[in-house]
Amino acid sequence: MRNLSDKTRDILLQAGWNPNSKVELTETLKFLENMGYQIFDPVVDILSLFGGVEYKFKHPDGSLETFHFIPEEVMRDYYEKEDFEEFEERAKEPLVVIGEAYRGNLIMFISKSGKVFGKNGYSLFKFGDDIYEALDTLCLFRKPEEIE
Repeated sequence: MRNLSDKTRDILLQAGWNPNSKVELTETLKFLENMGYQIFDPVVDILSLFGGVEYKFKHPDGSLETFHFIPEEVMRDYYEKEDFEEFEERAKEPLVVIGEAYRGNLIMFISKSGKVFGKNGYSLFKFGDDIYEALDTLCLFRKPEEIE
Protein backbone atom coordinates (compact mmCIF):
# COMPACT_ATOMS: atom_id res chain seq x y z
CA MET A 1 0.00 0.00 0.00
CA ARG A 2 1.44 3.35 -0.97
CA ASN A 3 3.03 5.42 1.78
CA LEU A 4 1.75 3.38 4.75
CA SER A 5 4.24 2.23 7.35
CA ASP A 6 4.43 -1.53 7.95
CA LYS A 7 3.10 -1.04 11.49
CA THR A 8 0.08 0.95 10.26
CA ARG A 9 -0.64 -1.63 7.58
CA ASP A 10 -0.49 -4.42 10.20
CA ILE A 11 -2.90 -2.54 12.49
CA LEU A 12 -5.37 -2.08 9.64
CA LEU A 13 -5.14 -5.72 8.55
CA GLN A 14 -5.53 -7.05 12.11
CA ALA A 15 -8.70 -4.94 12.49
CA GLY A 16 -10.26 -6.62 9.47
CA TRP A 17 -9.34 -4.22 6.68
CA ASN A 18 -9.04 -5.83 3.26
CA PRO A 19 -7.02 -3.72 0.81
CA ASN A 20 -8.49 -5.66 -2.12
CA SER A 21 -12.15 -4.90 -1.42
CA LYS A 22 -14.20 -1.76 -1.78
CA VAL A 23 -16.89 -0.70 0.68
CA GLU A 24 -20.39 -0.18 -0.76
CA LEU A 25 -21.10 3.52 -0.22
CA THR A 26 -24.54 4.17 -1.71
CA GLU A 27 -26.30 4.61 1.65
CA THR A 28 -23.40 6.48 3.27
CA LEU A 29 -23.12 8.97 0.40
CA LYS A 30 -26.90 9.46 0.42
CA PHE A 31 -26.73 10.09 4.19
CA LEU A 32 -23.94 12.68 3.78
CA GLU A 33 -25.77 14.45 0.95
CA ASN A 34 -28.95 14.56 3.05
CA MET A 35 -26.89 16.18 5.82
CA GLY A 36 -25.93 18.92 3.33
CA TYR A 37 -22.42 17.80 2.44
CA GLN A 38 -20.93 18.14 -1.01
CA ILE A 39 -19.38 14.80 -1.99
CA PHE A 40 -15.97 15.10 -3.64
CA ASP A 41 -13.44 12.48 -4.75
CA PRO A 42 -11.38 12.22 -1.52
CA VAL A 43 -14.57 11.39 0.42
CA VAL A 44 -15.39 8.49 -1.90
CA ASP A 45 -11.77 7.33 -2.05
CA ILE A 46 -11.28 7.16 1.72
CA LEU A 47 -14.64 5.69 2.63
CA SER A 48 -14.49 3.05 -0.12
CA LEU A 49 -11.00 1.96 0.97
CA PHE A 50 -11.18 2.25 4.76
CA GLY A 51 -14.83 2.71 5.71
CA GLY A 52 -17.06 0.42 7.70
CA VAL A 53 -14.39 -0.94 10.06
CA GLU A 54 -13.57 0.04 13.63
CA TYR A 55 -9.80 -0.13 13.95
CA LYS A 56 -8.65 -1.18 17.44
CA PHE A 57 -5.04 -1.42 18.56
CA LYS A 58 -2.81 -1.05 21.61
CA HIS A 59 -1.43 2.31 22.68
CA PRO A 60 2.21 2.13 23.86
CA ASP A 61 0.93 2.52 27.45
CA GLY A 62 -1.14 -0.67 27.00
CA SER A 63 -4.56 1.00 26.70
CA LEU A 64 -6.88 0.38 23.77
CA GLU A 65 -6.99 2.95 20.96
CA THR A 66 -9.67 3.12 18.26
CA PHE A 67 -10.70 4.98 15.14
CA HIS A 68 -13.25 4.42 12.37
CA PHE A 69 -14.46 5.91 9.11
CA ILE A 70 -18.25 5.59 9.55
CA PRO A 71 -19.86 9.04 9.16
CA GLU A 72 -23.30 7.84 10.28
CA GLU A 73 -21.84 6.81 13.65
CA VAL A 74 -20.39 10.29 14.15
CA MET A 75 -23.39 12.36 13.13
CA ARG A 76 -26.28 10.29 14.55
CA ASP A 77 -28.79 12.74 15.97
CA TYR A 78 -26.11 14.86 17.65
CA TYR A 79 -24.65 17.02 14.90
CA GLU A 80 -25.63 19.05 11.87
CA LYS A 81 -23.29 20.20 9.11
CA GLU A 82 -23.59 23.75 10.44
CA ASP A 83 -21.93 22.65 13.69
CA PHE A 84 -18.65 22.38 11.80
CA GLU A 85 -18.66 25.54 9.64
CA GLU A 86 -16.11 27.29 11.86
CA PHE A 87 -13.67 24.43 11.19
CA GLU A 88 -14.12 24.78 7.43
CA GLU A 89 -13.16 28.44 7.77
CA ARG A 90 -10.04 27.50 9.71
CA ALA A 91 -9.12 24.74 7.23
CA LYS A 92 -9.81 27.20 4.37
CA GLU A 93 -11.68 24.60 2.32
CA PRO A 94 -14.83 22.45 2.47
CA LEU A 95 -14.79 19.54 4.94
CA VAL A 96 -16.85 16.37 5.18
CA VAL A 97 -17.21 14.29 8.35
CA ILE A 98 -15.65 10.86 7.77
CA GLY A 99 -15.19 9.27 11.20
CA GLU A 100 -13.88 9.41 14.75
CA ALA A 101 -10.55 8.76 16.46
CA TYR A 102 -9.13 8.50 19.96
CA ARG A 103 -11.99 6.34 21.27
CA GLY A 104 -14.64 8.72 19.91
CA ASN A 105 -13.07 11.86 21.39
CA LEU A 106 -12.09 13.40 18.05
CA ILE A 107 -14.24 13.91 14.94
CA MET A 108 -12.39 13.40 11.66
CA PHE A 109 -12.91 15.26 8.39
CA ILE A 110 -11.55 15.05 4.86
CA SER A 111 -11.07 18.27 2.90
CA LYS A 112 -11.75 18.83 -0.76
CA SER A 113 -7.99 18.63 -1.42
CA GLY A 114 -7.69 15.35 0.51
CA LYS A 115 -6.19 16.64 3.77
CA VAL A 116 -7.39 14.89 6.92
CA PHE A 117 -8.38 16.98 9.94
CA GLY A 118 -9.67 16.23 13.40
CA LYS A 119 -11.68 18.32 15.86
CA ASN A 120 -11.68 18.02 19.61
CA GLY A 121 -13.77 20.69 21.33
CA TYR A 122 -12.75 23.95 19.68
CA SER A 123 -9.33 22.67 18.59
CA LEU A 124 -8.62 21.68 14.98
CA PHE A 125 -5.71 19.43 14.04
CA LYS A 126 -4.27 18.39 10.68
CA PHE A 127 -3.45 14.67 10.68
CA GLY A 128 -1.98 14.62 7.21
CA ASP A 129 -1.98 15.92 3.67
CA ASP A 130 -3.60 12.63 2.59
CA ILE A 131 -5.22 9.59 4.19
CA TYR A 132 -1.97 7.59 4.26
CA GLU A 133 -0.14 10.26 6.22
CA ALA A 134 -3.17 10.61 8.52
CA LEU A 135 -3.32 6.86 9.18
CA ASP A 136 0.37 6.86 10.10
CA THR A 137 -0.24 9.81 12.43
CA LEU A 138 -3.03 7.87 14.15
CA CYS A 139 -1.40 4.44 14.29
CA LEU A 140 2.15 5.57 15.12
CA PHE A 141 0.95 8.08 17.75
CA ARG A 142 2.47 11.06 16.00
CA LYS A 143 1.34 14.47 17.19
CA PRO A 144 -0.98 16.15 14.65
CA GLU A 145 -0.44 19.79 13.69
CA GLU A 146 -2.78 22.19 15.49
CA ILE A 147 -4.54 24.69 13.19
CA GLU A 148 -5.20 28.11 14.74
